Amino acid sequence: MTLPFSRREFLKQLAVAGSAGLASVQGSQSPRPFSFTAPETLPVLLAAQKGRRLSYIGSATSHFQAEPLLYDTQGSPLVLSDWEYEVTRRLKGQPSGIPHADVTNLPRFLANKTQYLHRSAALSENMFRFSLDFGRLCPKAGEFNYPLMAEYMRALALIKAQGQEPFLTLHHFTMPRYLIKTDRNGSITAGGWEHPDVIRHFRFFISNVVAFLYQEPRIRPILEQLQLGREIQDRILHEGLVRYVMTINEPAVTLFNGYLGGTMPPYKRTGVFALRRVLSRLVEAHDLALNELKQASVTRQAPAQVCIGHNWQYFDGIIGRLADEFQREWTASFERDGQHSDFLSLHYYFRQTIPLGSREQRQRDYGDQPSFGDIYPQGILKVLELMHSSYPSKQILIGEIGFSDQHDRRRPYWILETIRYIIDAVGHGLPVRGVLLWSLVNNFEWEFGMSQKFGLFGEAELSSLPVQSTNGIKSWEAWRAVTKAILAPSPEKLKDLQRAYELAYTQYKGAGGHF
Repeated sequence: MTLPFSRREFLKQLAVAGSAGLASVQGSQSPRPFSFTAPETLPVLLAAQKGRRLSYIGSATSHFQAEPLLYDTQGSPLVLSDWEYEVTRRLKGQPSGIPHADVTNLPRFLANKTQYLHRSAALSENMFRFSLDFGRLCPKAGEFNYPLMAEYMRALALIKAQGQEPFLTLHHFTMPRYLIKTDRNGSITAGGWEHPDVIRHFRFFISNVVAFLYQEPRIRPILEQLQLGREIQDRILHEGLVRYVMTINEPAVTLFNGYLGGTMPPYKRTGVFALRRVLSRLVEAHDLALNELKQASVTRQAPAQVCIGHNWQYFDGIIGRLADEFQREWTASFERDGQHSDFLSLHYYFRQTIPLGSREQRQRDYGDQPSFGDIYPQGILKVLELMHSSYPSKQILIGEIGFSDQHDRRRPYWILETIRYIIDAVGHGLPVRGVLLWSLVNNFEWEFGMSQKFGLFGEAELSSLPVQSTNGIKSWEAWRAVTKAILAPSPEKLKDLQRAYELAYTQYKGAGGHF
């Protein structure tokens, strides 16, 4: 497997981008006036419903980020993955790759999963995405954590029982502790995907997971423990416990943040020589997971629909064309002829322009996540168009959009502006199947821990009814208006959505937002 680019091709494309892309750096255009009650909006949403597109609205998280530490029976934190290793070193005051992360008030997803899922349903979401954890399910070589897998199964069953669709991620960054290398000072020197036997260990992980997900003798006892009625049990068994599966979340982030940016394990800034080897293993891991899922689910009413989570952003400026082409080529490393997945999952967050002068930077709109580019909702339309042009036969599920906003004053507008362009994409005939928000509840972000506020709620807020805003609008109110209008479109729901948009617009303007 070779890297999806060469030095010669890189320089060639950079020259083309430099001559053709300069005009796009001249500041951003203001969003055109928009109304969710415009005559064309309702027909677009109704047509999308009939065509089984834009069918899912929900939220996404990962197990590690929603529960950064598990504990043994004595209350001591377990160290089963590379990221748990880093968090525990941070807690002990030892040198860590996340020296600035806030590790206080960590969430506990599995213990509070019922509250998470009930809040998701209360917002009218009909899809909930979470992940398994490779290191926690395989704490030692050749060992599988059956009790933890049963907890994951209970979460999936609860999602199904309340009428939602689970979307399960098999691998979301974390790697087993025994696959990483450390030096005498405890610093990570080699990541799990560099281990020569990683594919053998990953195969063991996937085989055991798939056996649980698709074998009735493993599923039925879980459903009975939850005291679900026989009719519900039979429906779940007939349909399958989970249909939508992401094998690997954002493999590009694993490579570039881990081996070039140095912000994730193994924290290498000059790891370019490991890229080809790690890329090859990620592709092989996806392929073996895809094959096992397909074989195990073939007899179900709804066989597994499998994807990879592709992180695509909007790039403009003099390297915009080059970056777009690179995103295509990187995705092709996994998709190849288009036969290696059932649909595409897009994760969109920001815009980046290189170079960017200080004056232009002041005119941009930034959230609280310092390593992200500026927030640019209209960019998602172009990214969707690029993704669709690359794979015109594939449906697209937007697996993540999200914004960190400590004071929750600008985020309602960012959410609604992004949704308007997604509706625009559907109106243009793009096959968008759904959209998930990162995230329902504040979680642990990779570099900054709990200091970033991507969640609609803090975990403590889940134990009581959400408090409505008396002055302006909160993000959860804006998101609830979105879910209701898209999943059951009507003139009344679109009027409610428009009122939310107008409140968000006024609030955003008052908070100093840039149009």
